[in-house]
Amino acid sequence: TTAAALEHFTVNFTITNLPYSSDLENPDSAKFKSTRRVMNMMLDKLLKESSIGPVFQGCETTDFRYG
Repeated sequence: TTAAALEHFTVNFTITNLPYSSDLENPDSAKFKSTRRVMNMMLDKLLKESSIGPVFQGCETTDFRYG
């Protein structure tokens, strides 16, 4: 048997209790970096404990937007 190939995919979702600021538009800002670090940690924990946990390789937050 051969191992399944890794595949990247995108998931978009809305966080209704995260106040948006223009700092979240700038990937170099401290606010963006801090928020991304927390989001990645929380999503990694959630997905590692889900049914895909055994094959989950991690996530990366790439963007925040107002809306």
